Amino acid sequence: MHSHSIKDLWDLPQLKVIATQKIDQQIFIDVMPIELKQSCLICKSDQTIRRGISYRRTVRHLDAFGCQVYLKLPAIRLSCKACTASFVWHYAFVAPKKRYTKAFEATLPKQAIGATITHTARVTGTPATTVARIVKTWKKKEASRVQQACQHKAYYCQNLVLGLDDFAIRKGHTYNTGLHDLRNGTFLDIIPGRTILELEAYFSEQVTLCALKPIAIVMDLAKAYHTFAKKIFPATIRIADRYHVNRYVTEAIQAVRKSVQKRLNPFAKKDLKQHFRILGKRNDQLSIEERRILKRLLQYDTVLRQVYDWKEAFIDWYDCSPSYKQAKKGFQHWLSQGQEILHPKVQDCLQTMHNWQDEICNYHQLRFTNAAVEGKNNLIKALQRRHFFTRNPQHYKETILLECNAEWIEYGS
Repeated sequence: MHSHSIKDLWDLPQLKVIATQKIDQQIFIDVMPIELKQSCLICKSDQTIRRGISYRRTVRHLDAFGCQVYLKLPAIRLSCKACTASFVWHYAFVAPKKRYTKAFEATLPKQAIGATITHTARVTGTPATTVARIVKTWKKKEASRVQQACQHKAYYCQNLVLGLDDFAIRKGHTYNTGLHDLRNGTFLDIIPGRTILELEAYFSEQVTLCALKPIAIVMDLAKAYHTFAKKIFPATIRIADRYHVNRYVTEAIQAVRKSVQKRLNPFAKKDLKQHFRILGKRNDQLSIEERRILKRLLQYDTVLRQVYDWKEAFIDWYDCSPSYKQAKKGFQHWLSQGQEILHPKVQDCLQTMHNWQDEICNYHQLRFTNAAVEGKNNLIKALQRRHFFTRNPQHYKETILLECNAEWIEYGS
């Protein structure tokens, strides 16, 4: 390969290639600056004199052809006639006293996102301490930029819809709350805790978040979230997330199934327990074999059939209500249908639905759910399993913001 082609390959136009050598899976390239002189770093004068080469720096550069590439940079001594300063030739693509070019360092964060420091170090053949130092420095700067960009877009977004949901740091003990922009699909911020006091204390310090003007907020049926949303954004529509609402109905049908099992013969009991998931699935998503099994299961008990039809009616109400006004009427009809099922778990579910009927019906004003939020929560769970435990809360927050807004990341030197 010609020397000018090698320069183009690694984007180093200021260097000329003297010689190349391959040893095992490593390529060493001897280079020299094309320019004969360099301006003084102190006084910017052009009156400099070359004093020879003290040694050659070996600097890691971008990999090529499955090999690690190293540049051998001459440490050219220079002195300035104007200010009598002495200095060494400065290369723009590598910082002083560094063993890696800026282009190579810029590739490490991209490798580290979605992986661990140990894995990145092993893949790139770089010490783990070096990877950790470079990645942490980059995350601190990039996470701040990404968060500001996402919040800026949310602030100027018309018809902004927010999503609010908690996720566990340590399940049953410590929780954080994620604030999401559902319209643009971004993760806006992480709020420490999930109680009303913790949410209000955090928002009181965040001018940017308080300035948002959402037309709706989607959340589960946690009373703390609705009280907080009503206080901070009083004119905003509060929508109960469809996934969480539907879970109350599926839990009711499974409770009925368990009570029915107890009075069946051993074969029917085993059959019902073995195929319990079929009862929770949507009827229009069942396969032919699953429909045949479902028909057999519903023959075991009349109440079980009633609850299943009631569950399917709720799905139809969500999917087929043509307007908000019709949805409110249809919801009352669905509640009446459930009143005919004399089972305590069903009645408990109906009581919850009655208490939250306004928030549930608001779904038909704006058909938004927290499905994307649940996806981000699963991403955070995978991140926590991958990293086991992060002691630094700021680094933990930066990692979540970057991995949940991966499409907003800019990788550069």
